[in-house]
Amino acid sequence: MRTALFASTVGAATVRSVMTALSAAPSGAAMDRRLPARRRRWLAPAVVAAMLAGSALLAWQRAPRLQAVASPQLAVVRAGTFRDEVALRARVEPLRSVQLDAAEAGRVEEVLAHDGDRVAAGAPLYRLHSAEQEQLLMQRGAEVAQQMANVSVQRTAQAASLAQNRRELAQLQAAQQQAEAEWQRQSRLAGAGFVSPAALEQAGRARALADRLLTQAQADQQAEAAIRDQSIAEMARAVQGLQRGLELLQRSRERLLQRAAMAGQLSGFALQVGASVRPGDRLGRIDDPAGGVQLVADVDEYWLPRLQAGQAAASEAGELVLAQALPQVQGGKVRVLLRWPEGKSPAALRPGQAVDVRLQLSPPAPALLLPEGPGVQPGLYVREGRELRRRSVSLGRRASGQVEILAGLQPGDEVLISQPPADRERLALP
Repeated sequence: MRTALFASTVGAATVRSVMTALSAAPSGAAMDRRLPARRRRWLAPAVVAAMLAGSALLAWQRAPRLQAVASPQLAVVRAGTFRDEVALRARVEPLRSVQLDAAEAGRVEEVLAHDGDRVAAGAPLYRLHSAEQEQLLMQRGAEVAQQMANVSVQRTAQAASLAQNRRELAQLQAAQQQAEAEWQRQSRLAGAGFVSPAALEQAGRARALADRLLTQAQADQQAEAAIRDQSIAEMARAVQGLQRGLELLQRSRERLLQRAAMAGQLSGFALQVGASVRPGDRLGRIDDPAGGVQLVADVDEYWLPRLQAGQAAASEAGELVLAQALPQVQGGKVRVLLRWPEGKSPAALRPGQAVDVRLQLSPPAPALLLPEGPGVQPGLYVREGRELRRRSVSLGRRASGQVEILAGLQPGDEVLISQPPADRERLALP
């Protein structure tokens, strides 16, 4: 019995220990053990240092960082002389030249001169053939001949009508004279009592009728003659107009042979036999070598308000002046004409040659200068140690790759002239 009691007691204790272990398993308390105090004293400083390092790393990661400029292009502000100039690439053109534009359409039948030849005034250059013009000339000639034939027919008819009218008028005049004589004879006989009053009255009526017929015939013939004269005159004017048109066609036929308008040298003349030419086609030009040359350049329209005649310009071929700025803007460019003083045009330059020119817009003046760049704006970045800080500055004129600094910078300041990567107050250098 003791044995049974002991077994039951042991079984109950075992059950309680198992339940206790199961209930304590989630907390891990059954696996914890106490460490010696000596080991705990050595680990405490290391744990604190690790915690401090982690906090510092976390703070550094959360702190705002400056954006770095990948490839900064820096320039130093310096004191110098600002040259208000515009660099141009000009081409040489003759001062006196005549353009060769086609006046008539046709096919090139013969080329009588070549590019670079010196020609005299009136010298033949090329000949055209125009089948359409030949047909038109023949048609207009036929029209003129037809109208002249019509005028001749009208004049012949007028002459016949005038002859017929003259015959009728002569007959009416004879009838009127006969009626007048008969009335006078009847009047004398009636006065002597040999003719009755009725016979005299009849003779008077015949006389009046003859007068009216003669007067009416004269008026009708005059009106008919006026109408015929007007018709023939209009036809004659029409014939004259056709004749003038025929003369113009004949002159245009003569223009198929193009001649030089002045003496000079052919330039850009590359016409080939068999080529088709239309009115207005640019075929070349004739340059007058004795007239001198000038420079023609295209300037950005930004400079148009500052362009004035008489401004000085420098080139490798000598000093020039701005003679004229053409007002028309094409493709954002303005064309300017630069000329040497009279009689000083270089003889070595040839039309079409390119020349570098620097056009001076205003006299040179001392100023703070900074090279031109996309970063040179009113709010630019100035170097401070390893950082770039934005600063507001006042900029002046821009010319020849230089920018005039009016305020905000000092000589020796290092400035970012390339495009900044972002719009921030500070940037970092790499």
